[in-house]
Amino acid sequence: MQPHTDPKDKQHQAADPAPHSADQWQDHLAKLSQYGEQLYQDYRQQTGICKELASAEWRLSTRSLALTIILLVSFAGGLVLLWAGLLITLGFVIFTFSQSIWFRAICLTGLQLLCLMWLWKNIGYISSKVGFDKTAHSIKQLLNINRGK
Repeated sequence: MQPHTDPKDKQHQAADPAPHSADQWQDHLAKLSQYGEQLYQDYRQQTGICKELASAEWRLSTRSLALTIILLVSFAGGLVLLWAGLLITLGFVIFTFSQSIWFRAICLTGLQLLCLMWLWKNIGYISSKVGFDKTAHSIKQLLNINRGK
């Protein structure tokens, strides 16, 4: 025998899931709205950080450019002043001790090349600091471009 069910219970059971389902949808929509708001706030915060990073890199890049220009001027000044002043003085001293023009020329050329190589190395190092690598990476993250990394 089947247990006796009241028709009111069937109506109550049939009517009960609909409000419960509607409440769930409202809860889900409210949570989606909260998640959307949080995502929007996080995105705005990340955009602000990206802007600050770009600003900081701009300041550092202008500083690096200024230092590069200073080193380039020093490089050019080194060619003139070192050649005209220090090398002539050292050439005179070397010639006095060795009495050889060829030995003097080789020593002075070697010293000049060492100085120029040092200056060129420093110019390359400082000029490599010019750029927006961190900003580009941050923008790629912001726009979700590099998904594979």
